[in-house]
Amino acid sequence: MKSTKKTFKNIIFVYIIFVIQLFSRPAFACIEGMTWGMDLSSVENHLGVMLNPIKNTQKEDLYEVKDFKMSDLPVLSLKLRIKNEEGLKQIAYEIDYENMTEVLAGLRNRFGSPIGTSEIVDGNEPQQQWIWHTGVDVITAIKSDKRPFILSYKPSLLDPSFLG
Repeated sequence: MKSTKKTFKNIIFVYIIFVIQLFSRPAFACIEGMTWGMDLSSVENHLGVMLNPIKNTQKEDLYEVKDFKMSDLPVLSLKLRIKNEEGLKQIAYEIDYENMTEVLAGLRNRFGSPIGTSEIVDGNEPQQQWIWHTGVDVITAIKSDKRPFILSYKPSLLDPSFLG
């Protein structure tokens, strides 16, 4: 009898693991179909554009494409950090202010209220920041008076379930 119960528990456990694997999804990196760690050529193929290395920077892992579209939303500049060994590590969009409200509303609709908001005065340039933690990504939106609206995605280093 004990053997039957143990076998039944093992079968249920294997079934649950199977269902989790069946329905789990890769960690999307902001753009559907892209995942953190993708290499440069995979990112370019997925986006359908050639990424240009950003010159005049000390880092060799920064790439950019200008006049990009996210869905139908125009993006002034899409910047990506793609490391040789680690692949895609960060995505940043520069967007016109006229589209900021729609982007913030979309983030709030999809991920709920931001976990943090702040207003920073750095010299003569005040900034507003909104931060979301999706469990996979950390999303930061930054509004500044002298720069375009910025939306930055990077993979989370902390699994929220670890916190309890």
